[in-house]
Amino acid sequence: MNCTAKKGGTSLRFPLCRRSGVTLVELLAVLLICGVLFGGVSLSLYPVLYGPPSRETVKREGKYAAAWLQRIFYKAMLSGRSFSLYVASPSVPKRSFKVVWADPHEEEIYRGNDRIWFTNRSASPKWCVFSPKWNTLSPALTIEINASPDRRRPLHYIIISPYCRVSYRDTPPKD
Repeated sequence: MNCTAKKGGTSLRFPLCRRSGVTLVELLAVLLICGVLFGGVSLSLYPVLYGPPSRETVKREGKYAAAWLQRIFYKAMLSGRSFSLYVASPSVPKRSFKVVWADPHEEEIYRGNDRIWFTNRSASPKWCVFSPKWNTLSPALTIEINASPDRRRPLHYIIISPYCRVSYRDTPPKD
């Protein structure tokens, strides 16, 4: 195919017949975009491909949750602020639990890196209230920790006494 035409002694190129090729910069840009997309997809599929976390991971994340709760109680005692603690109902495991502070209204949420599930083992309502005047949590509660929402037997327990003592156990509390 002839891509040039002569007009008055000068040669003209047609737009569709330009020399096509890929420069090194274009190739590197495409490889970078593909790498970022593949990395994002592989990170999002990691839990699906590798299954539930190990017992050690669940234990470590449960200890982090217990330490976080203990920090919340210390913060409340030092500041004299009350808060409400929301944990999932006994029949519905959740990946997080939250604290709603009073005066001023703020929220703090513990998510556990989406590796563990929390369930309220107590028959009490979902909300527990901390009173700074008496340094008590009413009602006290036990949080079950699992690797998946389908497991019936919990792996670990976080027990919070009425006097805001947080303990982490492998065995359930005696009723």
